[in-house]
Amino acid sequence: MIRALVLFYLNTKPTHGYEIQKFIQMSGIEQWVKIQSGSIYYALTKLEKENHIIVLREEYTGSRGSKVYQITDSGKAELLNEMTKEFSMPLMDTGSSKFIIEPILNTLPKSQCESILSKHIKELKEKKKFWEKWKGIKAGDGTSKLLKLCFDMTINSIDDQIKWHKELLTHLDDYISQSKHTVDFIRQFDINKVVPNFETTEVDNRIRYVSQLKEVILADPGSAVDNLDKLLEELQKEKESEI
Repeated sequence: MIRALVLFYLNTKPTHGYEIQKFIQMSGIEQWVKIQSGSIYYALTKLEKENHIIVLREEYTGSRGSKVYQITDSGKAELLNEMTKEFSMPLMDTGSSKFIIEPILNTLPKSQCESILSKHIKELKEKKKFWEKWKGIKAGDGTSKLLKLCFDMTINSIDDQIKWHKELLTHLDDYISQSKHTVDFIRQFDINKVVPNFETTEVDNRIRYVSQLKEVILADPGSAVDNLDKLLEELQKEKESEI
């Protein structure tokens, strides 16, 4: 999103990175998405290399200079691409790495689990209070329904996280016990007994190869030859790595 924000600002007027950074801080955008100042300057440097922006002039305050950037026609087209990409992204990803932590809970001592969970629940409650207070300031009468939904989704997400961690903490003994069952299962598990012929056959490889060819041709018939060359190159590398 940082690229879209930088291009949006420069599409409005030429300016330097410091002004963009201060706008992000003062507008409250960084409350939703943490944007480091370094990432702004990194984006500016990268966009300049890609010819999406150019240096219009340099301004000096004492001995310190700042580059004032201006968007190019290429940059305006890139802004549309970035906005299209952002609109297609989900608001929130599904799942979390924590959702698969239950089977390996017994890796940590119970006392350490309790300590970490209690601390995290406290942090989440403080975070929820902050967002409820911030909602009271920013989402009052006259505020758009969209902004109110943004706050509600954020607060509800934090509340769900609190419930998840409380459940784990309350029934920690039960979940640790289930984790031990997983360990027992892994000790008895033997892939050779489940799938005697685990290696792929030559027929399997040919089917995979033809399927990839079909996908490449259907995806972009006009560039089929170039894409097939790339696919053949990748398959050759796979073959060499197996030798």
